[in-house]
Amino acid sequence: MIDIGTNGEIVLARDGRLWAASTAAGPAFEGARITHGMRATTGAIEKVVFDDDIRYSVIGNVPAVGICGSALIDLAAEMLKSGMITPTGQLLGPGQLPPQLPKAISQRVYENADSQIEFLVSQANQGRKDLRVVLTQRDIRELQLAVGAIRAGVKIMLKKAGVEAEEINRVLIAGGFGSFIRRTNAQTIGLLPTEIEHRKINYIGNASLAGAKWALLSSNARRRAEELARKTKHIELSLDTNFQIEFADAMIFP
Repeated sequence: MIDIGTNGEIVLARDGRLWAASTAAGPAFEGARITHGMRATTGAIEKVVFDDDIRYSVIGNVPAVGICGSALIDLAAEMLKSGMITPTGQLLGPGQLPPQLPKAISQRVYENADSQIEFLVSQANQGRKDLRVVLTQRDIRELQLAVGAIRAGVKIMLKKAGVEAEEINRVLIAGGFGSFIRRTNAQTIGLLPTEIEHRKINYIGNASLAGAKWALLSSNARRRAEELARKTKHIELSLDTNFQIEFADAMIFP
């Protein structure tokens, strides 16, 4: 199970044994430190698809004012697949883009006034106000940090438990944000292991809130939670000598 948010909580269950770890993914998935990032609320682009041009959907069906975590993952995955972003996370400039890229998409890439490369996601005129949503190189780096932290945590946990990714029977994605990510795109950017079949990945919503309610309302549920906590082996990732190496490797997109 992976609870995706500012902190990524990871739990592995095998043969009645439990391992748990927490990794600091940072606030990128929740829109913080992203140029036009925002939480998943009215005006947020929440889904992105590429074809002849970019297509997206906005929460509340209003002009877009920002981009939330699920769309950030979509956008990065689409740009990776189309060759606009390199595996190291470099956002290519206008003269470096793949020749087969649709013209409408390639025209969205430009240098801003500070000579930085940007990708124009959305632009709308709302009265006198020009609403623009862009993705920058810095935004991609923030996403790489978030993805890398969770990916490294997963890899270390699998090693500690002696489990290969292909052996996993089921993946549970928890968290309010986690329920809205697209499995294929999450695997494309490395947030979820690419070796796992799509059908094995399931969404369970806000599991921490549901668990807190159960513990408050049921003494049996509370006792069960305490039992699980006692039998769970905690992995302190910050003390693991391999974490920094795994983290650096995990920042490279698959």
